[in-house]
Amino acid sequence: MISVITPCKNVISEGRETFFRKMMRTLRAQSYQDFEHILIDGGSEDGTIDLLEKYLKSGHITTLISEKDNNLHEALNKGLKIAKGQYIYVMNTDNYFATDKFFEKSLEAILKYGVDYTHGDRIIIKRDGGPSSVKRGDIRVAFFRMPFRYQTMLIKKEIYDVLGPFDEKLKIASDYKFMLNMILAGKKGYYFPESLIYSLDGGITSDRQTCIKEVAGVLFERYGKKYNLTIDDCKNIYQKTISPTLFSKIMSNVRNEEILKSLKYEYEYERVY
Repeated sequence: MISVITPCKNVISEGRETFFRKMMRTLRAQSYQDFEHILIDGGSEDGTIDLLEKYLKSGHITTLISEKDNNLHEALNKGLKIAKGQYIYVMNTDNYFATDKFFEKSLEAILKYGVDYTHGDRIIIKRDGGPSSVKRGDIRVAFFRMPFRYQTMLIKKEIYDVLGPFDEKLKIASDYKFMLNMILAGKKGYYFPESLIYSLDGGITSDRQTCIKEVAGVLFERYGKKYNLTIDDCKNIYQKTISPTLFSKIMSNVRNEEILKSLKYEYEYERVY
């Protein structure tokens, strides 16, 4: 069974009701239907609860919890604690599926290739009505930015059991920290080179300064301090401003081949493009 976890707050007042309804429709249209849907509401006060309770009464939501929380990742951790499935899928209220075989294909790949998770691409819909774009999953970039988003991922529940929950102290970069922990722990994934999910752009990651601070902190914690890189070095790595001097320092200090390969890719790509 798959446990689908959806964090939620003030869907109506934030203009995401249309996306939420699409999310619910495309979830119910999946060819694989052995899933529970856990919805964690952060104490909405705009009529969202009435909307959610209708889906709960119809059986389209399995479990609904509504109470104040501090952030998105606290909500996700609440869902993880009660999840009954062998696999976890996180779906935000402004996502919806681009295929009705997402679960089916993801499970087939996990079983066929013996991997711990699957991931793919997502289509970003602009809030201002501009043209959509595609964000591709790419493990090569893992050690300087988010390689893939959990909206495109099906992950074995045992990975969360081993690595622990999301870091609730972080407002934005907790999912990135989890991804790095997963990769550094040697967990393997399978990539679908196709668009699996639609996502609305923006959200909490639009807070650029907080994003820079938190991601740099994650890089420093997960490998920077181990290899004598400073927090400023990590900020430059995340902002893709690696100087020749910093690159030389990285090549001299870093002993992890996976990290070196990723940072070398960033440095060479940015110099070319």
